[in-house]
Amino acid sequence: MSFEDGDMFAPFTDNVPHVPIERLRELQRRAKWLLRKRTTEQLKEARKTIEWLIEEYFYKEKEKWIYDQLERGGSVLRFLKYEDRTTAGLRELVDHSHDPDITCEFDFPSAENTSELEALENSLSDFDLDDEGFPEAQAYEYLAVLALVQIASALNVFFYDEWPPSLKEDVPIMSLMGIANDAINIMETVCSAEALQDKHQVMKRAEFLLRDNMNNVIPAEAEALARKKMSLTASKAASIRHKENREQKAAILAEWEATGSQYNSRADFARIVGELRGIKYRTLYDWIAAHEKTKP
Repeated sequence: MSFEDGDMFAPFTDNVPHVPIERLRELQRRAKWLLRKRTTEQLKEARKTIEWLIEEYFYKEKEKWIYDQLERGGSVLRFLKYEDRTTAGLRELVDHSHDPDITCEFDFPSAENTSELEALENSLSDFDLDDEGFPEAQAYEYLAVLALVQIASALNVFFYDEWPPSLKEDVPIMSLMGIANDAINIMETVCSAEALQDKHQVMKRAEFLLRDNMNNVIPAEAEALARKKMSLTASKAASIRHKENREQKAAILAEWEATGSQYNSRADFARIVGELRGIKYRTLYDWIAAHEKTKP
């Protein structure tokens, strides 16, 4: 595919033209440098993951806000009938209301008020980066991929020419204003990626120096201490996990007893509350099913 021949701009294979903003070419070069060891197929997989991460972030933030409003009796509930003040009722209001008096109450991150960069950074912090299609990934690489995607999107919008005749006269200035704003966002994404990459390199160097110091100064003692600490850490982690699991299960079952009637089904409760609490759907569903079987 060749962008110069009039096709849509491909984010990972096409080169940015010198117009309309020459600095975009430099930003593309800087982002690609951070991804120089990656294949095009890996970058495509990373793009899919980024789209999912951003969508998942906005969904979880919305669900947390809904749950919080119901829990503390938020002011937004005044727009609902008493019988509709449930997770389903409030979600319906959030998803379908366009009344500014209502929408101004929606105080949670969304695509309308939060940048892709901010959403991605927040989402990445919640996950282990173990994507099989993008192996041994670092957070800065995902940001660099986002920058390339943002560049492609900005150029495709700028060079789009199928406007209705009534808008043709205003298109040039509107397009320039749009891509100028996009360039600022792209610059922020690239700079954030580079800052994360610098931080990653510093951490790698610090780990190397620490290991080297331990090996050279007190190798035997350090190795024994490391083995001992790993064993203690594993034991503590296992103990904490079991304790937290018991407490978490008890809390979930208490919540089910108190609010289960507000959900359409066990599955609905397990999906929504599981996402809010960070518990797998199947685990939470099985807890409820087993609990219900114990009832007379």
